[in-house]
Amino acid sequence: MEQAGSYVVRSISLFLTFTTMRFLFFLACCIYSGPASSQPELPAAFTELLSQLEVHLALPDEARFRLKRSPENDYLQDQLTVYSKEEKLEMRFYLVPENEHDIYYQRPHMRTSLLVVNLGSNAEDAVTTVHSFDEEELAVLNADWARMYTFRPKSSYSPYAHAQLIATYRAGRGLACSILLFDQAPGSLEDRQLTLRFD
Repeated sequence: MEQAGSYVVRSISLFLTFTTMRFLFFLACCIYSGPASSQPELPAAFTELLSQLEVHLALPDEARFRLKRSPENDYLQDQLTVYSKEEKLEMRFYLVPENEHDIYYQRPHMRTSLLVVNLGSNAEDAVTTVHSFDEEELAVLNADWARMYTFRPKSSYSPYAHAQLIATYRAGRGLACSILLFDQAPGSLEDRQLTLRFD
C-alpha cells in the first residue's frame, strides 16, 4: 500500500515537473520572439539605402501597411511603395545618397523643386503649396533642410487626388523623400509626414 502511494506521489511530481518545463519553454519562446509585428519586410536594396543614409523608416503597426509594386512612370522611379487600407493612404519613398559629383550636390531645394514640377498636374487650376520646416521641426527630423509640397499629382503618376512630398536633407548623408497619396486626408496625416527621419 505504501509502495503504491509512493508511486502515485512520484507520478504526480513528474507530471508537475513536465508541465512546468513545458510552460517555461513556451514562456521563453514568447520572450525570444517578441511581440508580433505587422510591418512589411523591406526589400534588401531599400534597406541598404536606409542604412547608407542612416535614415529611420517608421511604419506604425496599427496602420497595417503592406508592400505594393511601385508603378512604372516617366517621372520618378520610387524605390518603395506601401499602402494602408485602413487609412486609404499610399506612401512612396525615394532616397538619394550624397554624391559630390551629382549636379544637385548640396542643392536639395533644386532637386525637390524639379521633382514637384515633374510629378504635379499641369492643369491650369492646379495649385502647389510649400511649407518650410522651422528649427523645432528640423530637430525632430534630425535634418539640415526640409520642405513639404502639397499638390495635385499627374494622373500618369498617381490616380489619387492629392499628393504631399516631404523632402528632408542632411549634409553628408543625402536626400530622403516620402510622397503621400490620398483622396481624403486621414487623421494620421501629420504623423505620416514624419515617416522618414535621419538617425
